[in-house]
Amino acid sequence: MLSLKGHQRTELELISIGFAYMVFRFLPLLALNLLVVTGVAGHTDGAFAADRWVRIVQHRIDRDRPEEIIDLRDARGSFVGFQVRARRGTVAVDRYTLNFHDGTKYEGEEALRLRPGRRSSVIARGDAERFLDSLLVRYPKGVRRSRSARLELWGLQTGVGRGAKRPEKLMPVPPPPPRVGDVELENPGSVLITAQEVGREVKQETIEVAQQLGKFKQLRLAARGSDVLLDKLSIEFADGSKKDYAVKGKLQPHTSSPWFDIDGSKFISKVNLQFREPTSLSSPTRIEIYGIQSDGWISRYGEGGKFNDGWVLLGAKPAGFVGFDSDVIPVSKDATGFAKIRINDRNRAITLNQLRVKYSNGEEDIVPVRARIDAGNSFGPIDLRSGPPKVREIEARYRSRVIDQAMKAKGAAVVQIWAKR
Repeated sequence: MLSLKGHQRTELELISIGFAYMVFRFLPLLALNLLVVTGVAGHTDGAFAADRWVRIVQHRIDRDRPEEIIDLRDARGSFVGFQVRARRGTVAVDRYTLNFHDGTKYEGEEALRLRPGRRSSVIARGDAERFLDSLLVRYPKGVRRSRSARLELWGLQTGVGRGAKRPEKLMPVPPPPPRVGDVELENPGSVLITAQEVGREVKQETIEVAQQLGKFKQLRLAARGSDVLLDKLSIEFADGSKKDYAVKGKLQPHTSSPWFDIDGSKFISKVNLQFREPTSLSSPTRIEIYGIQSDGWISRYGEGGKFNDGWVLLGAKPAGFVGFDSDVIPVSKDATGFAKIRINDRNRAITLNQLRVKYSNGEEDIVPVRARIDAGNSFGPIDLRSGPPKVREIEARYRSRVIDQAMKAKGAAVVQIWAKR
């Protein structure tokens, strides 16, 4: 009995030894297979993953508008190619433009006629990873569009593109900034947003921006009076968000900074400036903020018409104190089809002497007027000729009133030209 149990233990030991031998014999091979499988899976999720199509946006077509701008700045990742697809109706597009984050664009000249469920050929295909800002589509005239039609934009996305982050842009300010004589502050399309005389011997200043004045994609600073040493610029938006810029440079009298990009989808609330050194005690400094309006803001079907009862800001200028200034106010290339204009005054009272509206066809409207406009008030509206062509520029003759006990800010008045269709 005892010898039998001993014999059984010997067989069990032999089996255990054999199993252990098999494990150690084949364990390296098993581990190698696991590494291979893991490596392949890793590549599938990483940079070597297969390209795939991703729906970027589905947009319901507005049948009453000849063109639309579709905001795509919330699209995740970058793309190397695109397709347009139709859903729930026929999609007809005459021309379209893809606007990218780096300032480049793709102009699609070919017309698209897509039945429900059909797609276009691949467009804007390339090797570079690109981030989208917007899609501008223009519809053909005389083509009836379905109320339920949906336009879809799809993007071809690589493994790298799926995880790509939209780059931020900082404001470069070279020392010293270019002088006004070399840089056109009032170039067509730019608008004087606001102007303010900063305090003396201060290291920071907050400049308020009027509510819903407009949406701007670029800003530029200009200095009048004494110079300031900029250190930091902070922009606060109406939705509570904030963006800081490192701004190391000297803004000399009658000079301007370069243009820098901001979020053009939001209204600006405040502009905060920090200076490296306190501002001058003896000589005041006036800071002017200029902007380039967001794409399509004042176009006929742009977003600007949804605010301020349809009134949009065309341009603005500071008014001089001595004698009457005849200022030419250039306006945006989209300034067409306006039926009336008005003059808004900011900071202090002005005397308005004449207003001349010039059109692209050479014609003009001359409005002789002699009126005082107090700060915060308006003059108008003034009716323009029936069916006016594109407004090229506006010439206004005015001056700031030297004595104004009710003035709301130091320095010259800011004269704004608003228009409505």
